[in-house]
Amino acid sequence: MNSYETRTKSELIKIIRSLEKKQGKTAEQRKDKTARRERADEAFEVRVQERTAELETINQALRKEMAARQRAEEQFREMIESAPDAIVIVNGQGKILRVNGETMKMFGYQREEIVQQSVEVLLPDRYRGGHIGHRDAYVVHPQTRPMGVGPDLFGLRKDGSEFPVEIRLSPMKTDEGILVISVIRDITERRAVEDTLRLQKKLLEEKVREMDDFVHVVSHDLKEPLRGIDAYAGFILEDYADRLDDEGKRYLNALRTSALRMNHLIRDLLTLASISRKGSTRASVNLKEVVAEVKHDLDFAIQQKGAKIRVISKLPVVYCDPTQIREVFKNLLSNAIKFNERTPVVEIAAREEGEFHYFSIKDNGIGIESRYTEQIFGLFERLHNQEDFEGTGAGLAICKKMVEGNGGTIWVESQPGEGSTFFFTLPKGER
Repeated sequence: MNSYETRTKSELIKIIRSLEKKQGKTAEQRKDKTARRERADEAFEVRVQERTAELETINQALRKEMAARQRAEEQFREMIESAPDAIVIVNGQGKILRVNGETMKMFGYQREEIVQQSVEVLLPDRYRGGHIGHRDAYVVHPQTRPMGVGPDLFGLRKDGSEFPVEIRLSPMKTDEGILVISVIRDITERRAVEDTLRLQKKLLEEKVREMDDFVHVVSHDLKEPLRGIDAYAGFILEDYADRLDDEGKRYLNALRTSALRMNHLIRDLLTLASISRKGSTRASVNLKEVVAEVKHDLDFAIQQKGAKIRVISKLPVVYCDPTQIREVFKNLLSNAIKFNERTPVVEIAAREEGEFHYFSIKDNGIGIESRYTEQIFGLFERLHNQEDFEGTGAGLAICKKMVEGNGGTIWVESQPGEGSTFFFTLPKGER
């Protein structure tokens, strides 16, 4: 082998080795590129899976929201349809969007006849012009308007007949703007009942006035002959005493006693008639002074029975009819002294609670059975014989009418043999 051949072979080997080296690098590069692509593909797949999971989560949330909205819509529809009143939903332009079955029954329309119509179709002509302005103003300043607030309103049926209604308005915010929910109640029957009651009340008041006038006139007419009976019986007892036996005198005394009792009955009837006819004239009254005056008026009875009357708490100044409240205290204190088989002990107390003054007059008298605690406030109701305890039986009826006329109530708590406590209330302030 010559030197040329040896060099050529050596160069060829170098070339081959160089090519092999380049091919190795290229293979490694291809391998690295493939690995990078595979990693990129894997990352992309992961991102796709993540986005798919996110989209599925969003879709599930949307499906739940749509299902919830559908349930809410169904519940809303059921609520509207089951309502006892007519419900009309209108948009801001006054167009009817939805009505319930009660609306169709109340106004006489089919659903398709009024949906998309102006709400004024349900109103009489005289209200329509003004209602448009009110409707527009309501949309600008929406707020709930309770049932029964505002002027008298009337609805208009399909047949042209009108009927009185009450309407509650409630705004509802939506994506399309403000909707107005109108709840409409037909008050025809209630209005008829109110009119009937109003008429009956008026007739009753007229009858009461007539009765009071009758009592007033008759009572005055009866007083004169009673005075004559009493006077002549007295004359006979004085002028003919020597000609009368004991039985005759007893009869004449009984006659005078009966005349006196009848006179007291007439007085009580006149008092009741006066309360009904005149009502009460109110002013600020110091009840401490009133009780002191009543004790002075009853001084003879107090001394006669040795009664103890104690005021155990401060008595307030109240706004009431001074004459009537004085009569109430006088009647209750007089009864506490009279209906007692022991030395009377009477306690007067007062307290405040809420918007009222509460008063109590407690005694240690004979007491009252529970079954009679309401009956005793009736006119001429007596639980005892005239011989045992004198009186007309009208005192508590007068007290009841006077207390109620001043805005209060009266009642009694009692046990036979343990005494009674009469309670009554008077409102605070001026009413």
